[in-house]
Amino acid sequence: MAREQSLLDRIGTVARDRAQGRYAATTGEDAEALMESVQRNLTRLLNSRHGMSEAAPDYGLPALMDMVAESPEYVRTVQEAIRNTIEKYEPRLRRVRITHQADEGDKRTLVFRVEAVMVGRSGEHRVWYQTAISPTGQFQVTG
Repeated sequence: MAREQSLLDRIGTVARDRAQGRYAATTGEDAEALMESVQRNLTRLLNSRHGMSEAAPDYGLPALMDMVAESPEYVRTVQEAIRNTIEKYEPRLRRVRITHQADEGDKRTLVFRVEAVMVGRSGEHRVWYQTAISPTGQFQVTG
């Protein structure tokens, strides 16, 4: 089990390992596991909306569905909201850059590319993730 996992991931793994009579150290770092952990966190973060967390009322994205989804202003607003949210709530990513990717297949889905520098104990790694926002407002994050 690697330490770069989120706290909830580590708690679940430790509980499962203890139930099976084994326990692994958490001192190693696996860059691929770190990228997957960041991806899971981005999925949770971008699918959360302001006001859903009492502890952090601004956790997640603001409600963005009020604007016309095809307008250039909407695309810029979503890009800025994604960047600000990631910079505030995903400390493992630095120098975050969001770019809109044209999706020729489905005009109702907005696709953005998230480029950043992932910081871990083993150093800095350039990473990218792709986010797709469905017409219902759900984010899918791949990378």
